[in-house]
Amino acid sequence: MKLSSRKQSVVWGSLLVLFGVLAMIEQFVDLSPWVWVGVLAVSGLGVFAIYLTERSAWGLLLTAYILWAVAGVIVFAELEILPDSFIALYVLTAVALPFLVVFLRDRSQWWALIPAYVLIAIGVIISLSEWNVMGDDLVAPFILAIIALPFLVVFLHNRRNWWALIPAYVLLVIGVMVALIELQVLSDLLIPAYVLLTIALPFFVVFARNPKHWWALIPGGILALIGLSFLLATAAVQVVGAAALIIAGVVILVLQLVRKK
Repeated sequence: MKLSSRKQSVVWGSLLVLFGVLAMIEQFVDLSPWVWVGVLAVSGLGVFAIYLTERSAWGLLLTAYILWAVAGVIVFAELEILPDSFIALYVLTAVALPFLVVFLRDRSQWWALIPAYVLIAIGVIISLSEWNVMGDDLVAPFILAIIALPFLVVFLHNRRNWWALIPAYVLLVIGVMVALIELQVLSDLLIPAYVLLTIALPFFVVFARNPKHWWALIPGGILALIGLSFLLATAAVQVVGAAALIIAGVVILVLQLVRKK
């Protein structure tokens, strides 16, 4: 263990000295980017060779990977293979990859999926914005949907984790609301109507899954009635008609479920 720690200290110290000398030379001579690519690639190869002599020193493997990843960024930029809009995605994905490897090597290390998922998600958001695929008005809903997704995965992985559906539903509902407001679909009284009806829906689901929980109809019904009153107070006749059809369909389905039970 001491030998492994000593090797890593020597490697990191040597790399700091090497890049410090190159940075000093850069002040007097304009070094070509390919010089940096060569130094990074060779340094990574040397660190990897040292790692092969001491497999327990996984920090050396990570160091070699970082050196090669940085060299890759410079190569792609110089050859114009990687557009500017891809650079952030490349860097964040490169940082996330080691965490994915940790999880794949040992599935009990599930915590590694959290930073990997966050980094890749941020990279995707930046790239979609750069490509003008996603406008600024959809960034917030997309972020909320990304945050909700892990909760859905937790529930699907183990149905006993029903609590995960609560934050997932709340985040998705808020995300949809923000998107509809930004797209000017929701406005004025339609906003409180949407909020109240989406809060009422889980209560109806509770009753539909188990009619013994009839108490859920009380808060659900009150919220739904208030939401419908806001909805009827608007001039959105088409929306009211569509909502009426949805509510009628839900009532029919609930009645069928109750009869079956």
